[in-house]
Amino acid sequence: MSEQAYAQLWQAEVAGLQPLEMAVAGGHLAHNLAQVFIAGYQAAIRASFALNNSHWIAYVASEDRTPGSLQSAVTYDPVNATISGVKTWVAAVKNIDSLVVKVGQGAQARYLHLSVASPGVRLTPRPAGQFLADLSQGSVEFDQAPVLPKQQLDGRVAGQFRFLEPLYIYVAFLAFIKPRMTESGQVDVLLSMAAILAGADFQLSATAQQYALFDQGVQDCLRQFEAQATPASESWATDRRLIEMYSNGIQQRARVVE
Repeated sequence: MSEQAYAQLWQAEVAGLQPLEMAVAGGHLAHNLAQVFIAGYQAAIRASFALNNSHWIAYVASEDRTPGSLQSAVTYDPVNATISGVKTWVAAVKNIDSLVVKVGQGAQARYLHLSVASPGVRLTPRPAGQFLADLSQGSVEFDQAPVLPKQQLDGRVAGQFRFLEPLYIYVAFLAFIKPRMTESGQVDVLLSMAAILAGADFQLSATAQQYALFDQGVQDCLRQFEAQATPASESWATDRRLIEMYSNGIQQRARVVE
């Protein structure tokens, strides 16, 4: 199933659900790990920014901050209420309807919700790489794109995204592998854990410890799945890194806050 076909199916059967149910439903419908990523990613964006759009959204925060490229950083012009600059990574660039744009850094950062059809917004797809090659990717340039007051989001919970993105991607992955496994009891246990984590305070040590246990369970399920089932796509060998790449951060945080 192509990304466009999956987007249409997602809009018909997943849009409007609460984030946890959205990740489960989207993961169940996915045909590969690129679609698992999108299923969890869409749920995490909605949980972090209290959005309920029926089309896909991309959260754009990445900027090229190497020497000589600082001009790419997106800046806000308070006089004209516009933004300009470049964000270097846009997920599902060919099938998104809007963007959550991070402007600035730290506690002073602004979070804006802009339509991709807004004046001064230009998306540029790029050729697929090896990792998540089935996910369309690209960049976005803002050229004095106007920002209305209603497009400014409450950024107080934006910090949750770094915890919720892997959580909901894991949930989508569990929903993806469940019907493909000969024994799915551990998957059900982990989905119950995820429901608790989705409403937890990630600043608490107890949450970090529980998240680490959850992560260990997901990694175990990944190994079990690979031992029991034929990988779902040719890209599996490369894309499986999606389920492993968050683990070190989750485990390290649990050790730091012990």
